[in-house]
Amino acid sequence: MNFQFLHLYFLFTTNNDVKDLLIFGHNIDSWLIYVLIFFGVTSLAFVSVWFIGFLAESQSGKSIKQPWE
Repeated sequence: MNFQFLHLYFLFTTNNDVKDLLIFGHNIDSWLIYVLIFFGVTSLAFVSVWFIGFLAESQSGKSIKQPWE
């Protein structure tokens, strides 16, 4: 199977190669900002779940056990 066409189709070297490309009506700079916001929100949610779980276990009065205990 020849993948030469796909290689040339998906290959770009810098962001200037796609600066005029619109994806769902937004340029690449907007999508980069959206991705950063998404990663920030998901990382805050991840940390908050661990913190709430730690608080719940520490307030339960039981000793905090490791998973292998």
